[in-house]
Amino acid sequence: MKRDNKYQKHIIAVPKVYDWINTTSIVQICFTIKIPPQVLQVDTYQYNAISDGIKTVYTNADELVEYGNKGILDPTKVSFINLFINGVLQPKNLYEVQEGMLTLKSADTPMAGAPIILQFITIKAGI
Repeated sequence: MKRDNKYQKHIIAVPKVYDWINTTSIVQICFTIKIPPQVLQVDTYQYNAISDGIKTVYTNADELVEYGNKGILDPTKVSFINLFINGVLQPKNLYEVQEGMLTLKSADTPMAGAPIILQFITIKAGI
């Protein structure tokens, strides 16, 4: 009877067998960190000017220095900017702020004598 080679048994005799498996495992861990509530430190500053009824661009030179003298701050160095004209908060799409310049994009200019207040809020990291 002839045996087929594929069914023949092979014996390997060695002192040790090493089996190397290269794997990566992912384990998901969920935990809660309790951080006590705290009030963050905030710096506020406001640029004040008065509308002349014509201008749509205001600069540091237009600032009412009796209320502040820092000019129009760099918007990349503050957290929030709000514009109030005649006491009314303006939507962001109606103005543009660059360091030293406020540009009003509205077709209407503020009436003469209307206060223009550009509020800068900077939130400082608490941790």
